[in-house]
Amino acid sequence: MTAADKSIDKSAMQTEVATVLRDITYPFYTTVLRQQDDTLLQRGAGKGLKIYDEIERDPKVFASLQKRKLAVIGRPWQVDPASDSAQDKAAAEMVKRNLTRINFDTVTLNALDAILKGYSVAEIVWAQDGREFIIDRIMPRNARRFTFDIDYQPRMLTFENMMVGEALPDRKFIVHSYGGKDGSPFGLGLGTRLFWPAFFKRQDIAAWLVFLDKFASPTAVGKHQPGASPSDVDSLLAALQSISQETAIAIPDNMVVEFIEATRSGGSDAYERMARYMDEQIEEIVIGDSSGKGGGGAIAAAAITKKEVRIELVKADADLLSDTLSKTIAKWLVEVNMPGAGVPRISRIVEEPADLLSRSERDKNIFAIGYRPTLKYVHETYGGEWEPVNTTPALTKSADATLLPADFSEEDLTRLAGQIALEGAIDTVTGKLQPLARDVLQPIIDLLMKADSFEAAFAALAESYPVMDTDKLMALLGQAEFVAQTWGEHE
Repeated sequence: MTAADKSIDKSAMQTEVATVLRDITYPFYTTVLRQQDDTLLQRGAGKGLKIYDEIERDPKVFASLQKRKLAVIGRPWQVDPASDSAQDKAAAEMVKRNLTRINFDTVTLNALDAILKGYSVAEIVWAQDGREFIIDRIMPRNARRFTFDIDYQPRMLTFENMMVGEALPDRKFIVHSYGGKDGSPFGLGLGTRLFWPAFFKRQDIAAWLVFLDKFASPTAVGKHQPGASPSDVDSLLAALQSISQETAIAIPDNMVVEFIEATRSGGSDAYERMARYMDEQIEEIVIGDSSGKGGGGAIAAAAITKKEVRIELVKADADLLSDTLSKTIAKWLVEVNMPGAGVPRISRIVEEPADLLSRSERDKNIFAIGYRPTLKYVHETYGGEWEPVNTTPALTKSADATLLPADFSEEDLTRLAGQIALEGAIDTVTGKLQPLARDVLQPIIDLLMKADSFEAAFAALAESYPVMDTDKLMALLGQAEFVAQTWGEHE
């Protein structure tokens, strides 16, 4: 019997086999899962995720995490319908209205706390607007208050049930997980890797402060006469202790105060090197690449690599969170308001916009060595409407002869025809640029006309500038520049 003759057990294919209940590596208490983060288990000392809050107090950890989170927040977001049907488009608009109402960027920032801790939890507070259920607000919740059962469902720990927790209602809590390798809802955040660099840095700085106290200022030594009374000795010690706080002290003339300067000269910068090294490790963990050292081309290459790594991290963070929010917020809104409609996708636009100017420069150089782009390439790269220029406009020496010098040659006429064609193309592009520019600027002009003071006008500009849609205008400008440069090379 061949493999093709064997029947396929489709029921077995659809059954989950390696469940949590059969996982010998995953300890759980009754029906509740247990954290597998070794750092929390070994160093938590009963604090749990709170130790990661303490790590975030480190300036370098905080700054690096903020850069990574804000890089996601800074990207524009969109809601794409599941299909082109009217119902699916209406569902996407409904989800977009809800996200706009609740300040979606704040929700995103809170959810990205999972990068440090492995998971984050937020609670949806619903409201009713007419016949539609809307999201009134989304509240971030302390992840320490929640655990998960063997079905990966969140449970809230309460005073009445601090071990197993309480079951939660459906469509109420959003759980975003990060870094878990086995699908665990606890995830595995960067805190488990940041703990030791941050810990070593704290120890290093504590030792550095002791070093500075010992070697940065001289040690005061007091001398008293033999047979001095205990009260005299105590007075001398009190005077020595006052030296670090007072600018002047008074002692009896039979006592002497001297200063001993620290003579150690080597290794004084070891603490600083250690702190900087730990900062580099922290940045490496969070951002993906530290600042690096070197000069000239090394710095430029490192900067390019660092930017590429950060773009990849931003895209990964945005995509993971988009999956979570699409499966929760978008799905639940559709289920309660438009059952049967396709679930739209919430996403962030992370791709860097194409540099059409650099691309046109490259294309111009390629054209100069004897290769020209195809019409398909021009359409795909620069967009817009194009048509090949196969012939020059009809212009003979006899036409408009009174307007041309008598010594005009055929070569001059050909060049003139090319100039006329170029000017015609520019006029066409200009006709398209004007309405685009008007569409970009008109909302700002309207806001300025409504402003009753300079401060109001400035506030309107500050609010409108970040959301200006200039993509089409810039793309058309790139097309115009490409046409002009390519035609100039051709002529």
